[in-house]
Amino acid sequence: MVGWQNVPAQSSAPAPAALQQGPDSHYERAVSAEQEGDYRSAIHELREAVHARPTDAKLHTALGVTFFHEGFLADAIQEFSAAIQLKPDDTDARSDLAAAWINLGDCDNAIPELEYLAAAEGDQETRNNLGLCYLQAGRWQDAAKQYRALLKADPESPELLYNLGVARKHEQDYNGAIASLRHALQIKPDFPAVAFELGQIYWEQGMLEDAAEHLQSLCRAHPDFLPAYFPLAEVLRQQGAADAALAAIQKALQAGPSAPAYQELGILEKARGNIDAAASAFHKAEELKSPAKIQQAALMAVVAAKGLLRVHDAQRARLKLEFAVKLDPTSAAAHLQLALALKQLHDDSGALVEFRKASGLDGRFKPPFEMTTVTNGASLPGAKP
Repeated sequence: MVGWQNVPAQSSAPAPAALQQGPDSHYERAVSAEQEGDYRSAIHELREAVHARPTDAKLHTALGVTFFHEGFLADAIQEFSAAIQLKPDDTDARSDLAAAWINLGDCDNAIPELEYLAAAEGDQETRNNLGLCYLQAGRWQDAAKQYRALLKADPESPELLYNLGVARKHEQDYNGAIASLRHALQIKPDFPAVAFELGQIYWEQGMLEDAAEHLQSLCRAHPDFLPAYFPLAEVLRQQGAADAALAAIQKALQAGPSAPAYQELGILEKARGNIDAAASAFHKAEELKSPAKIQQAALMAVVAAKGLLRVHDAQRARLKLEFAVKLDPTSAAAHLQLALALKQLHDDSGALVEFRKASGLDGRFKPPFEMTTVTNGASLPGAKP
């Protein structure tokens, strides 16, 4: 379990030098519109400014920030990327691009920008966000390295100690993980996620008494912390407390159906002699296993496609993403990445279909501004046809 926080884009970009009256006038009108809360007009003015002076990185960043504010994240990403192409050392654009990817839940694409910023600036917030992205992406060694560095400046931060403990656990450095997590609890005794991770480690290492103590204490203090009930049920069953284990696994299933939870329920019901209930639970476990495998295969295809899109191989990315959405039509991330690939390939109609599917599955994935301003072939006032 990894904590997370949304990262806002920069509030505004510095005013670009007035090299040409046209772009500068559009920029000034955009600033006025933004101050009045009229972000749609600001977008139209900044698009005109960028059209008149496309080599101005600051204008692209300003337009990207305005898109970001209105939730047009695909457009924001495009503008921040354009700014970076024009000015690779533009840390504002890189910070905003990382923020856009993070708000889409896409740590894989945020990491290169955060790595650049960490090397260039090295501030604590950037390094912490980089560490969180490493954790989300499963890059445990890189995450542990970041948190060790961060703890040198803030050795008593329970949050940093927790994240280091999570990274160490996945590195299979269990003694190191336990030490970090215990230290976090000493500083902040009421930290449910820490108690949960400790309980899981103790359970996985066969330390049943310690696991039961932490998990039961956690469930008493925070009865709605549902993830704790599955490992607690396993521990209680192994300790011979079948009734308590059954109550725990039934509570775990309130968090949502899962194959491991139903498998555990089947084992407990079988031990109690409830053969029909056990058979039903095992059947549900098997039903859930196939979709999980399919979703994992789709996710792997999306990850591979993201790498291809980063090197501008949109054609191969499209093939992988079409495979992903065929495997898992409910994956908003797969539809979004396919939309981005199609947009790179200039298939705007196909991209719009995929953006709409992504948006229908996850409201963060809003179609691009241009696609939302065109109705029956007509542009809204201020939009370029």
